[in-house]
Amino acid sequence: MAGKYYYFDTQLNDDESYEKALNFAADLVMESKELDRIIFLVASKNTAGWLERLFGSQKVKKMFSGASFLGINVKIETIRTYKDSYNNSSDIIICCGLNSDEIFKVQDYRQIDAIIAIPWLKESTESWINTTNAKKINKDLSVDEGGDAAAYPEPSAILKKAFKELTAVINTSTGINHPSDNSRAKTYIKALHKYEPELNSDVVCSYLINKLGWQVRHADDIRKLIDTLNSGKSFKGGEKTGLQLHYKRWINSKNDDND
Repeated sequence: MAGKYYYFDTQLNDDESYEKALNFAADLVMESKELDRIIFLVASKNTAGWLERLFGSQKVKKMFSGASFLGINVKIETIRTYKDSYNNSSDIIICCGLNSDEIFKVQDYRQIDAIIAIPWLKESTESWINTTNAKKINKDLSVDEGGDAAAYPEPSAILKKAFKELTAVINTSTGINHPSDNSRAKTYIKALHKYEPELNSDVVCSYLINKLGWQVRHADDIRKLIDTLNSGKSFKGGEKTGLQLHYKRWINSKNDDND
């Protein structure tokens, strides 16, 4: 999973940010002995217009196969063509107008070392920015080290206890894919939804990724379950009774921690 997350505070057509993103990425490559290439990640080949204004149409065509910038390999990939890889390459990804779901989709890829997001619409990228506490790149290419001011807060003590417990008893490499892990997760979420004053999927997802080390795709499975209940719908699986016993256990455990 990538360990460095950045974004430009911009939206719509901002050619300057694309040029600065490339320069910022190039600086990261030059400072590191491990980074190999820069990837411009676009939604589809038809959405590479920003890059054509910056490089020209002929250069962009070459970049789909791979080109050079300051001696660095630069390539354009689409959400469909860019795949998780087991090779030894290390990529910096410049996300060109992608929304949060599209960035989350690739965030777990093994070869990604850093992600730089250039939003098309700010609100469509806010979830990713806040979940990862991405750092803002200023116009002079300096970085706000404090992260984003709107980063999600930590969940309540009860939520922390519940998800720490869940993390300890499931196989986190597969998330909640195993039937027993899936059932336990659904039981815990049902209990929390019933007895906690608030169960915010963004807050929980951010906590799972940043504090408990979950992969994005597995944390997103938890997000979907929470969103289902918050929307007034239900899902199959998980215990139907005894939910309060789980909640009381977390309360007692929390009180023990405070002693």
